[in-house]
Amino acid sequence: MASLVDLKETVASIVSEELGFTEKAVVDMAVDCLAKGMDRSTTTKLMRSLLDDGAPNFVEKLFAKAGNVKIGGRKRRFKDVGDDTGPAKRKNIKSRFHDDDDTDVPYSIEEPVSTSGYTESQIRDLIENSKKQIEARKLQIQSMPSSSHPGIAPVPAVPPISQERDHLLAEAVEKAKRAAELQAKIQSQLANRPSLLTNLGAAKLIKDTENLVDQSKPQPLLLDAEGRTIDSSGKAVQLSQRMPTLKANIRAKRQEQFKIQKPSEDMMENPFYDPRVSAPHTSNRAKRSFAFNEKGKYEQLGQKMRAKAQLEKLQSEISSVSKKSAISSATRLALVAPQQGEADPIPDVEWWDSLVLLNNNYASSSIPLKEGQDAFSRYRGISSLIEHPIPFQPPSEPRRVAPIPILLTKKERKKLRAQKRRDTEKETQEKIQLGLVPPPQPKVKISNLMRVLGNDAIQDPTKVEAHVRAQMAERQKKHEEANAARKLTKDQKKAKKLKKLTEDTTLGVHVAVYRARDISNLSNKFKVDMNAQQYHLTGCLILFKDVNLVIVEGGPKAMKKFKKLMLERIKWTAHVKGKSAEEMNENRCDLVWQGTNRDRNFIDWKMKQVGAEVFAREHLKKYGVEHYWDLALSQSIVEEEEENVT
Repeated sequence: MASLVDLKETVASIVSEELGFTEKAVVDMAVDCLAKGMDRSTTTKLMRSLLDDGAPNFVEKLFAKAGNVKIGGRKRRFKDVGDDTGPAKRKNIKSRFHDDDDTDVPYSIEEPVSTSGYTESQIRDLIENSKKQIEARKLQIQSMPSSSHPGIAPVPAVPPISQERDHLLAEAVEKAKRAAELQAKIQSQLANRPSLLTNLGAAKLIKDTENLVDQSKPQPLLLDAEGRTIDSSGKAVQLSQRMPTLKANIRAKRQEQFKIQKPSEDMMENPFYDPRVSAPHTSNRAKRSFAFNEKGKYEQLGQKMRAKAQLEKLQSEISSVSKKSAISSATRLALVAPQQGEADPIPDVEWWDSLVLLNNNYASSSIPLKEGQDAFSRYRGISSLIEHPIPFQPPSEPRRVAPIPILLTKKERKKLRAQKRRDTEKETQEKIQLGLVPPPQPKVKISNLMRVLGNDAIQDPTKVEAHVRAQMAERQKKHEEANAARKLTKDQKKAKKLKKLTEDTTLGVHVAVYRARDISNLSNKFKVDMNAQQYHLTGCLILFKDVNLVIVEGGPKAMKKFKKLMLERIKWTAHVKGKSAEEMNENRCDLVWQGTNRDRNFIDWKMKQVGAEVFAREHLKKYGVEHYWDLALSQSIVEEEEENVT
């Protein structure tokens, strides 16, 4: 049987092999588990608190090397040792070395209890009781008779574990004495200097000394004459203040911050108040008071409303009179017309004549000629020769003329197709004759089955029919695969459609300007917007109360279709909710101007709602087409004047 010291050495070697260093807490827990006879699962659960995930591997090695080690007898504690006549009842175990003796031989004594946290008097009583128990046990062991059985070795009087126990007890007593002396010294210094108690670091230090833990190398506390904490070099050290990090402390702080106020006395007197129900803290809402209006407030509002109504009535009368006298239309036309500055002075010589005249003066051309002098000598660059200017290519016409395609009759198209097929078949036959291509199998169908196969079809018609149907299915599959290979993908279809709709505008852009009186009908507005987008036109739609301007740019085909939409397809006289039938009957769309430009002025298609004529002109001025607005607005003013006159 092995002693406790041998078992500790074995476990210490296993811990050092597993962790790379010796850890006393791990060794003590492992020895305790082996001494108590715990199984592997229980040992693993206990060791997991120290080793985490390495616990299972450590327990396997522990039980493999030290699991078979056995210790002499039952583990005894201090309370079991001593007087057997006490009130505690325990089962007496007879030793096999004695006949009828009630004395037991303990195999080990539990490690001493940690003395940290005991007072000095309690430590002294504990030491005295332990000494008494040890002396009584020594006397009991010495008084034991020797074995009467031959061949059996006598039991040693004092086991080696008692020596270890004495050593541990002495060490614990020494540490307790040192802690008590240190605590008494610090308390005496703090009693002389009460101001030091406010320092949180000192308070923490006192608490640490009271709860001294068994450490292999405790760090000493150094204080100077004034009671400040210093390091080994003699410099003052500022101890860090520890902030509470426990969830319980944080929760307590939050409860103090959001503490529910006690109910008022009025609420307590209320018979419906229940003190068991706690309501969250809410700020007391101020009572609403009456807001009295000052005297004369509504009289002033009434006067403002009456003055506004009179002003509107006066404006309407002035506008009606001006319409009858054609004053308003002339004023609006004057505002629309571009402002002309001062006229340029008349030059002495026009710029086109300055290139021909010698002295840049018209008087030189009226000077009489001398003898032998030609009339062309009065001018520069003019002679009797005819100069032919170099012709320029028009920018809107293509540089290369496309060839005119030849139109063939139906008979000629059939003849060309047959000739093309004949040439293709002849080329295929030549490849077969040269061995480049294998000869094709005979095209067998159900209709020509008997004619092509002959006797084979008569001998086994079922087999031949299956073979023919397989050939037919193969030809059908090949045909479908060829069609699928020629079929366009979604992206290719989209690109083809876009190419068909998009026209080439590099040689010139066609522009059209339309003016409609009213586009409040949502259906008409949607048609104008969507058709402009689908035809890939650029431009804008300006929405104004009497002048709704539509400017579009694009190719000739798209412009032709859009023109048909604006002037023919859309029903501008359709009824609109909120407007009378007479107003909608007068609604129409007119083509203001159409022509071509070198480049596009707009990047995309947009719709713009404006509240004044100035904003509309400013918006079009960004694109350099404000003259479209001036032209449309002037036409609308003239039409309104003509209608008023009639």
